[in-house]
Amino acid sequence: MKIKPLLFLSMMYLTGAAQNHTTLRFKSVKAVRSSVAANAIGVNTHLNYLESVYDLHYADIVRPRLIELGTKHIRDHLGNKMVNDRYTELAHQHGIKLLLISDDSGKDLEQSRNEIIRLNQFIPAKAVVDLIEPANERDIGWKADWGELCSYMATYRDIFKGNAVTKTIPLLGPSFANTRNSALDFGLICKNAAALMDMGNLHAYSGLYPEASMAGGWGISFDQAISSYKTISGDHPIIETESGYKMSEGADGHPAVSERTAAKYAPRLVLSRLKAGINQLYFYQLINNSEDFGLLNTDGSPRLQYTALKNFIHLMGDQGGSFEPGVIDFSLKGNLDGIQQQVFQNSKGKFLLLIWQGIEGSKGGTKNNDYSDVNNPERLLRLTLSKKAKQIKVYRPSFNTMPDGNGIKPVSSYSGASMVSLSIPDQILCVEIEFP
Repeated sequence: MKIKPLLFLSMMYLTGAAQNHTTLRFKSVKAVRSSVAANAIGVNTHLNYLESVYDLHYADIVRPRLIELGTKHIRDHLGNKMVNDRYTELAHQHGIKLLLISDDSGKDLEQSRNEIIRLNQFIPAKAVVDLIEPANERDIGWKADWGELCSYMATYRDIFKGNAVTKTIPLLGPSFANTRNSALDFGLICKNAAALMDMGNLHAYSGLYPEASMAGGWGISFDQAISSYKTISGDHPIIETESGYKMSEGADGHPAVSERTAAKYAPRLVLSRLKAGINQLYFYQLINNSEDFGLLNTDGSPRLQYTALKNFIHLMGDQGGSFEPGVIDFSLKGNLDGIQQQVFQNSKGKFLLLIWQGIEGSKGGTKNNDYSDVNNPERLLRLTLSKKAKQIKVYRPSFNTMPDGNGIKPVSSYSGASMVSLSIPDQILCVEIEFP
């Protein structure tokens, strides 16, 4: 009987085909809590833009879509009492905390401190503001006047660290549009920059696939972007308060991509940042506008990258208590060139092995909408565990419609298996493994 290759692979699993585990070299991988991946995702909003969708449709679009997305982090400015009361509602009723950006003028620090005190003292156990950030991208806004920025940062730290309520809130360092030069140049003038912040603050837009050699923007790698910022942040942790993908008006150095490509890239971006030590990433932005980065259309309907992130958060989210993740022993066989993998575990003990091809999914995009999706062939790999699993489920969460994906529902499931064949796409594949 002639058997098609894919059918043969399935039969090999079903019949428990000959595979001597003693000939395999299993690697032992310490898992990371899956909640770390879910909690890494934040989103930029503009609730203070009065008469915009954020304002006029807060109740029927913004709030319900934030809740549906599953994120617990937004980044925004203070506004009038109505706007600030909305931040309070999101924090108290839905656990969505605010990363507060200080005003671009640099003159609102005392006023912001007083409002943070008011908001965070309503219910001290449910703080509204959990991070504070200086004025945004002043390498553009203040024309790289590094002396002015250094003086501002000293005032910023004195004001917030000088109050009993706000002194415990981590202070971010300055963000820069230019990841290549601005931190280095600022550090030459502001010698004590690290003492003025608790955390570093990147904005690394590249428009490229997350694993690309120049994924740090401005023609540098992401590792170089981190290294550049560390010249002013020292040993402080770094988060990324803006990143994402635009769907039009691409340019040299920052191409646009399709919604489909953005949906593939977005969860990969989160995982790539986690691998680089960036534990929080705020996507720009929730509602679309002329910049065309939005996760939602202006009518509130989801774009594909919103769905990809929502499914990722819900698949990786974990409401269980603190636990120490375990170790899993496994082997992947096949052509592993470009294959990325990370291992997580939830509080129920289930391991989540995420695998994907870290390759380019788009061509062009530097001349407005001249991008085209790359249809990368999937890669067949064989996953072998060191012992039989009670159950293995395979998910393709970045899309809701097959054959691309099935959301948070498994596309295949196996019981009592120690070996399965996997078809690895250029989006994340999640293999959930439960042992007896």
